[in-house]
Amino acid sequence: MKKFKLLSLIMALAMVLSIVLPFGRVFAAASAEETYDVVVHKVLFKDQNIVIREGGAVGADGATKYTGKGFSSEEFKKYFGANVETEPVEGVWYEAKLNGVVKAEGATGPDGTVKFELPAGTYVIEENKAKTKLKNKYGDKLPAKSVAVTVTLPVYKADGGKFTKGQDALHVYPKNTIDEPTINKSVTESGNMHDTVGIGEIKPFIIESNMPEGIDKYHVLKYTDQLTKGLTYKGNLKVFKNNELIAKSANTYTEAIAGDKGAKIEVSFVPEYIKTLKAGDKIKITFDSTINADAILGAINPNEVELEYGHSSDNTKKKKPENPELHTGGKRFVKRSVNENKVLKDAEFIVKKFGENKYVKINEQGEASFVDTEDQATIFKSGADGIIDIKGLPYGKKGDTNEIASSDYEIIEKKAPEGYALDATPKKFTVNKTSYNQTPDEIEPKPVNPDVINNNKVTIPQTGGIGSAIVVIAGAVIVGIGLYIKKRNSNA
Repeated sequence: MKKFKLLSLIMALAMVLSIVLPFGRVFAAASAEETYDVVVHKVLFKDQNIVIREGGAVGADGATKYTGKGFSSEEFKKYFGANVETEPVEGVWYEAKLNGVVKAEGATGPDGTVKFELPAGTYVIEENKAKTKLKNKYGDKLPAKSVAVTVTLPVYKADGGKFTKGQDALHVYPKNTIDEPTINKSVTESGNMHDTVGIGEIKPFIIESNMPEGIDKYHVLKYTDQLTKGLTYKGNLKVFKNNELIAKSANTYTEAIAGDKGAKIEVSFVPEYIKTLKAGDKIKITFDSTINADAILGAINPNEVELEYGHSSDNTKKKKPENPELHTGGKRFVKRSVNENKVLKDAEFIVKKFGENKYVKINEQGEASFVDTEDQATIFKSGADGIIDIKGLPYGKKGDTNEIASSDYEIIEKKAPEGYALDATPKKFTVNKTSYNQTPDEIEPKPVNPDVINNNKVTIPQTGGIGSAIVVIAGAVIVGIGLYIKKRNSNA
């Protein structure tokens, strides 16, 4: 009887539950929540030029597309281009966050990837630098700037279906740039790449370098500057950190300077000092230089700097910026006779800036400058070949490239060759890249034909001179001949 009552109670309870709850949910166990595999690949760019591409956009080669599938090694290179590091980076710690809460995390393995198994939702996948422990050439931390990836699961394929697990997992490629020291070079002032000088005129060159995260882990930080043969080192080497002068010592940096023309300058920071540097610190190196007489007139005279850096002396990298340049020019003339087909020597000239009372002065070392008065100006004299050779004239202004730079001058005759009339009319001429040499960019440039400056020979006889004497002599001869003929006729 008791068993019958208990059975009746159980059946009644079941009938009530079947009314209140859906039948399947009473008797069926809840199915496991569906999850999706997300494979995270470390993508490390070699410099700051990150290119963010939307899903489906073509890659660096203009053809390969990212669809969510994993790239083969060949596709990887085509999509990301030559600016990407192809060596796997092991030990980078990634976190997948849902609404700011970490739902999965882990470090990249020897193949440079880590796999997360995640349920549906929108996740932000980003690197945790504090937990990153690298096992390769980058040291224990990755000195890099990272770009997070946002993923909404599930991800559906363009051709149907969705990414799931295993071979059909979704592959994502968060991007980083190697945060390395920057290097820039200028002339005259920061940011300026072009200027003009007379031979011997001094201009400063400026090297600027910003320090990255992790700079204190470096052991090598060296700057090497190589002048071309047309440039001469003029000293005044200074090194700054954040615009404060650094005193050279065994605890800061060493310097080495070889030669003056075409000099090589090295500034190398010692490891103890590198440890004191922080991200954002700015190193600046300045020194003076000038164009010398070996420079090809009309050609650029670049100044090349190289930065070498690394975590050890056995594993360094090198980089070079765009080179600034100085240029100088010139002009040639030839003195000729209008009346005779010959050149004239010993004509004397001065040269000045067109429209300005600035006269050219060349000292014994061939260095050019400008003076304010005519009596201080250099006298340019035509040689035995009639040539007036003017070298080392600046042209253009600061910031003008060598291709467009140009300046106007005047040449004024102050003394004519003996026996020739003076022509004191100023003659305007232009100095630019090709005013002295037709092909200044070649190793053996072809010179421009000189401009001709003509002189007239003095032909008007002077009073009491040889002209009147000839007339008197000619008259006497005629009279004598007449008397002789008359006498001969009278004797006949």
